[in-house]
Amino acid sequence: MRKVTGVFATITIVNLLVPAISLAQAIPKTLKSGMPYAQARTILINAGWRAVTLSPNRDRFGGMDHIINKLGYNEVETCSGTGIGFCRFTFANANGQKLAVVTINNQPGQQPKLQRWWINTENR
Repeated sequence: MRKVTGVFATITIVNLLVPAISLAQAIPKTLKSGMPYAQARTILINAGWRAVTLSPNRDRFGGMDHIINKLGYNEVETCSGTGIGFCRFTFANANGQKLAVVTINNQPGQQPKLQRWWINTENR
């Protein structure tokens, strides 16, 4: 009886750990700082990340009008109005992880460039 219990306990522990291990979704290694956001966006979507669509009726700052209305990237969360004009975008995976993506070069007549990205642990 003990062997059955031990095997059962081992299987239960493995079953509990495997889903936790699979919750992490890799960020594609092909992302490079300075690449066009359009290319980075395609890479992320093809890797299973979903662009988080935000309300088009929200307040817009900096280059947001250009990014939403002209480029069609409604996943933009916010943009700074001065300096390099950083903009932050949000992606999510099926497990609820959020990926923050920051771009530069967001003004009208320019194409956003990928600056940096990270798993956002603030709002899961």
